[in-house]
Amino acid sequence: MKLKIVKIENRIVTCEKDKDGSFIDIARRWFAEDIQEGDTIEFEYNAP
Repeated sequence: MKLKIVKIENRIVTCEKDKDGSFIDIARRWFAEDIQEGDTIEFEYNAP
C-alpha cells in the first residue's frame, strides 16, 4: 500500500491511500522527522 502525505498540521499527518483515494490521519510520531507534504511512503499491510 502507498500513502501520499497531503497535510501535516500540529501532530497529525493526513495521508491519501492509493487503493481507493480515502484519507486517514496518523499521529506525527510514527513518521521520520524529515517527512514533508507530497512525500509518498510504501508499506506492507496484511488484513486478518
